[in-house]
Amino acid sequence: MRTRRLGIAAVGLIAAAALVAGCQPAPKAEPGATPSAAASTQAQASAADALTAATGKLKTTTAKITMTMGGAASMKATGSVDGPNKKVAMNMVIGAMGQNLTMDTVQIGDEVWLKYAGVPGLPKDWMHVDVTKLGPNSTVRKSLEDPSFSENLLRTAAQVSWDGTNKVKGTIDMTKSPTMNAAAAAALGDKATAVPFTATLDDQGRLLTMTMAVGDAVPQAGITDMVVTYSAYGEPVTVEKPAGKIVEAPVELLANL
Repeated sequence: MRTRRLGIAAVGLIAAAALVAGCQPAPKAEPGATPSAAASTQAQASAADALTAATGKLKTTTAKITMTMGGAASMKATGSVDGPNKKVAMNMVIGAMGQNLTMDTVQIGDEVWLKYAGVPGLPKDWMHVDVTKLGPNSTVRKSLEDPSFSENLLRTAAQVSWDGTNKVKGTIDMTKSPTMNAAAAAALGDKATAVPFTATLDDQGRLLTMTMAVGDAVPQAGITDMVVTYSAYGEPVTVEKPAGKIVEAPVELLANL
């Protein structure tokens, strides 16, 4: 039983590291504009509109996604997204506590399957997640609403403005993220309310990169910036239900998802 509790705790660590990746609907320009600030507000609104449109495009096409973060809780995630059909296949490797923890995720519509490696006490087979048993603030439940991993990234974006051609900057209040929990918010501290980010767009207004300066914002966490890249827009994506033995995810695990 203790081994299983340790395994569930490790899953919590994975979720805490991953929340930075799922930490958007529309980014907001600064409120309270005055006539003298009208031009600046208009520019911010244009940048926010461009960012909103860019993330919206991910729901209408296919793409490949890579997320990386280094340091004390390193992470590398790679996957494919089929926005129109709500399909996602993602592999995430977390380096923490002197070991590597691996999580594979498959989402098709409203069904989710998970497979963990390096997490003691959990099944080694694919686990089916009964979404109806997840809480309203579950990170997995939120991922069903945002299979592109982009909207949740920018839900709290503020001070959005252009930073040169095809580049947008602003800040994110990660404490208000739908995937944030109290423990993670406490670990990130006060600076988590305004984490700087930059996003680059291609000539069709689609997201190419998203960089969140979590390393500078919370140096005590010992992590580097989170970088998300998007590529292979429109290319074929194959996401299928996992083959082989599938078991139902343990109740204890569901509570941490």
